[in-house]
Amino acid sequence: MKFNYELYKINWEDICSDSGWATDTEFDRMDVSHCISIGFIYRKTKDYIWIFSSYEIDSMGEITFGDRTVIPANNIKTMEKING
Repeated sequence: MKFNYELYKINWEDICSDSGWATDTEFDRMDVSHCISIGFIYRKTKDYIWIFSSYEIDSMGEITFGDRTVIPANNIKTMEKING
């Protein structure tokens, strides 16, 4: 079985929330989460990207995917291909 997935470092932003009480100073410091994910591109559309970081190829040649993430395309800031 040929492995046809490319590895990328993806910088993206995610919602950050807090249900606790905060002063205005603490609230002013609140920001989104600046995330970095490293994974193989499984699928990509104009709206979303599907990645996985772990996989297994069984004795029949079938791939099982692990550490799966779906990221909204609008949240992605940069994508850098990792050559391997």
